[in-house]
Amino acid sequence: MRWVCETYSTKPIVASQYDNMKIQRVAMSMIIVFLTFYLLHLGQTLLLPLVIAGAIAYLISILAHTITKLAYKGFSVPKPLAMFFAIAIILLSLSYLIQLITVNIQSVIKVAPDYQQNLEALFFKAYSVFREGEVPNIREFLKQLDIGAYLQSFGATVRALLSSMGVITIYLIFLLLEQRTFGDKIKAIIRDPKRQEDTFVLIDKMRSDIRSYVGIKVLTSAATGLISYMVLKLVGVDFASFWAVLIFLLNFIPTIGSIIATLFPSLITLIQFPTLGPFVVTISVLTAVQFCIGSLLEPRLMGNRLNLSPIVILLSLGLWGSVWGIPGMFLCVPITVIIMIICSYFPATRPLAILLSGNGKVVSGLKKDLTST
Repeated sequence: MRWVCETYSTKPIVASQYDNMKIQRVAMSMIIVFLTFYLLHLGQTLLLPLVIAGAIAYLISILAHTITKLAYKGFSVPKPLAMFFAIAIILLSLSYLIQLITVNIQSVIKVAPDYQQNLEALFFKAYSVFREGEVPNIREFLKQLDIGAYLQSFGATVRALLSSMGVITIYLIFLLLEQRTFGDKIKAIIRDPKRQEDTFVLIDKMRSDIRSYVGIKVLTSAATGLISYMVLKLVGVDFASFWAVLIFLLNFIPTIGSIIATLFPSLITLIQFPTLGPFVVTISVLTAVQFCIGSLLEPRLMGNRLNLSPIVILLSLGLWGSVWGIPGMFLCVPITVIIMIICSYFPATRPLAILLSGNGKVVSGLKKDLTST
């Protein structure tokens, strides 16, 4: 009887210890996540150029892979030559974009005082229509809404990024050289053949999903930028090529990027022209273009490849934007996709992958993933 009582009395103690262990694990996990993001923010001067170099290296890899797939009458481009072409195309494109942005920023800053005067006249005209007299705070508001100051701030951000180009280039060279030996290093670290196979399948899955996302996003953003350029050129907006490039880049930022890409050129037309006609045409056509390409065409092309919840995309946008600023906003979706795929591989983190997914369907086995794709 005494043994039975002791047995029953130990059960609540064991259950309590198990609950305490679960609480400790959750608390420890939260502390680790918080410290990780804190260190990422603290070390952004060192880590951000490495991440940017990694993104450029990945773009080069995607383009080289696409070039090797091109064949004409049985002839295909060898991998070394495809890599050379990819490096040349990506670097020339980046240098052209950087030059276009820097030159146009200086030109826009020069005409910013004229834009500022037109903006102030527009505000006072709009106020006089609705009310008589003058609002005491309107002049203070217009002083804070300094277009030239905002453009100079944007130019400072671009210059800060350009100042890191030397470090980014060094990182890029080493990352490209490391690609050859990456597979051998994985095999040397992981001796078990089954775990090796699972690891390579996991890496292939991440590459496939991110390659699809980047390829489709480049295609749709380029189409949006090209159509927007033609619209802005027809309307007669100043620096149409600059705004078109900005629209192309902003479309890589989820949700708010397309909104800013529509509003910014439209507001410029409102300031530039004395009538409302160009503004109405610009904002209507750009909104229609963003809706047709971003909300209709892009989801059809993506399909179920990017199985992320919209609210997760918004949260990751805010999170990575607070950690790494504008570059973090550009990288938030690929980073979140990688996290979701890795979490889906391990049983302990699989519930987190389900929460990150858009429809709650996460493939459990890597072999199943591989055969389904």
